[in-house]
Amino acid sequence: MSTRGARRWLLLALVLTLPLPVLGPFGGLVPPVRHWILLAVTTAVAASEGAAGPVPGLLILFAVHALGTLALAFALAWAVARALASLPERARGTVVLLACAAMLALALATEPYQPPFGRSPTTNLLGVLS
Repeated sequence: MSTRGARRWLLLALVLTLPLPVLGPFGGLVPPVRHWILLAVTTAVAASEGAAGPVPGLLILFAVHALGTLALAFALAWAVARALASLPERARGTVVLLACAAMLALALATEPYQPPFGRSPTTNLLGVLS
């Protein structure tokens, strides 16, 4: 696996699993993909209902969160891919795929997330994305 491929796989895994804080009045820990879902939903509301009341503020808040968490996940994926660049391609691919599988397994088997709008105080990946 090339260094670029390693970075892409790591970025995908981090965007799906990395618990990052939700800033603002909501609180909680969610993966970056949840920030993108909230941004998409708020954008759809603004497009269909108009941007009045709290919608523009929420739209800006979720956009900043989505871009910030994506940048953080990208920086982490880039750093890990660069650290693994000295490994042979086959070994690098094995390490990256095992790391991605481990992140996904931990996100599904444990409850590392604190959803801001959920009923339970902690949840796993399926609970935070549903």
